[in-house]
Amino acid sequence: MKSSELRNALEEYLDLLKRNLDAVSLEILKTKYKKPFDELRQNISSTATAYVKQVTLDNIRIRADFMAEAQPLIQSTVDQSDILKQISAAAFKRQDIAEIDQLTLSLKEQIHQALLPFYDRHICLYLDDECFGNPPKAPKFYNVASGCMWKNNAWTPAEVEKGVILLPAQDKPKTAA
Repeated sequence: MKSSELRNALEEYLDLLKRNLDAVSLEILKTKYKKPFDELRQNISSTATAYVKQVTLDNIRIRADFMAEAQPLIQSTVDQSDILKQISAAAFKRQDIAEIDQLTLSLKEQIHQALLPFYDRHICLYLDDECFGNPPKAPKFYNVASGCMWKNNAWTPAEVEKGVILLPAQDKPKTAA
């Protein structure tokens, strides 16, 4: 499902929960209407989880062979942020989709910031035939973790061409004090 479809489904579930809570007490929902109420809570939980996951990980490119390195960074960011608890409260206590949207985007930004050093470690100089031509051209930058090339001030998905040399980019040398 697309994130917009997940959001719409979540919004409908939250609206139904709000109407139910306006009509009867939480205690009655938990006892007299236990089965449908539990089903609604499960639907809210699973849809919110899918929505948050889809939005936060959208446009994050990590090649499968780098996932073991990146996944703990993402997970620790999620765990340390406490945002999932806030999203749960926004859903179940306030039925506030706008707050869920805001928290989800905040989590997305935190994950993005946490991944920047990871991506920086995997930048290489992309030396193709043009770099050795006459006149030689400057090498391009390629990120082996994301499979992207730096073009027109943006990282763009690109395949490594046959015969290309990838050299790890070095940190700038520190100047003597």
